[in-house]
Amino acid sequence: MVGDSNRIPPAVDVSVPSVARCYDYALGGKDNFEVDRAAVQQTEAAVPDSIVIARVNRFWHIRASRFLAEHAGVDQYLDLGAGLPTAENTHEVVHRVNPEARVVYVDNDPTAAAHGRALLDDDHLVRYVEGDLTRPAEILADPDVRGHLDFDRPIALYQSATLHHQPAELDLPGIMRQYVDALAPGSFVVLSHFWDPGGETSALVQQIHESMRAHGIAGEFFRSREEIRAMLPGLELLPAGPDDTEGLVPLLDWWPDGPLLHDPGQVQRCILGAVARKP
Repeated sequence: MVGDSNRIPPAVDVSVPSVARCYDYALGGKDNFEVDRAAVQQTEAAVPDSIVIARVNRFWHIRASRFLAEHAGVDQYLDLGAGLPTAENTHEVVHRVNPEARVVYVDNDPTAAAHGRALLDDDHLVRYVEGDLTRPAEILADPDVRGHLDFDRPIALYQSATLHHQPAELDLPGIMRQYVDALAPGSFVVLSHFWDPGGETSALVQQIHESMRAHGIAGEFFRSREEIRAMLPGLELLPAGPDDTEGLVPLLDWWPDGPLLHDPGQVQRCILGAVARKP
């Protein structure tokens, strides 16, 4: 898609950056445009290492998916705000463990939805739905979602780096409550969110927020730990490590694949995540 105007899908506005395409670029993907690359590059120039947050989130997403498939035995996945298909998507990770696992991706970006359907059209175990994750009643009633997943059995629902793009006036805990209520006992919620830890780091996260807004990305909201925890209503947070008691931790600290060989710095720790179970 890069540099090829003839391949731009209908109804896709390439004059403003897209969150899905910016994330694709940050992960080294090719399905993005100059406007997306400029937004990410300018933010990286203002706050070095900010682009790495996307990669930190992707690596954590992979670890969480591997855990759910290998150890929790989950065979149904609802990935909200999934973005553009890129390397190591949810279905690729879980299918290495259980080739029969069912996955539904949802995104409101027409580029992501069109690209996802084109890539996954031949896979009878995967669906890609165009929909708005802030409208749970619509998502949960979608025929592809309902037809592909059995809500009487456990499902893993993902909000992976999605809700920090949404303003507080949407009542995000209330939105998440609707999703949680629809899940069967034994289901899981996988959530990551930009975090404002306070202190000196607040100045850095404010720079990221202001830079993205200046380049057309309307929402990059860094919230407190308490605000993020409220988006996991009625759920039991799993330990994020052998000595952890909180469950909601910087993604780098959530069951890492190995020791950190250098200090990642403040910015890379400004995103929290948790895997939580519905009793």
